Amino acid sequence: MYLGKQYLSFTYEELRNLAYSMYMIQNQLTFYTAAMTNVIAYIDTAHDFVAFVEPPSTANKSINYYQLFEEIKSVLIFKFPALI
Repeated sequence: MYLGKQYLSFTYEELRNLAYSMYMIQNQLTFYTAAMTNVIAYIDTAHDFVAFVEPPSTANKSINYYQLFEEIKSVLIFKFPALI
């Protein structure tokens, strides 16, 4: 296979690993897309609090909400230190 003027060749093992990687990326993007509305709703709720806020029981279980809360706080502290 040519990429511009450079010839590339792949072994069967390399192609199999690439195909598996694409499958995993597709699954992860599907989870992220499904969780997007839950993440947006959680951010809207949690940005007003200093302590961790439990997500609703209906929230997507694939998201680490504690880590998300810490990320929200670090961004707010960095950009708006007077708010905290």
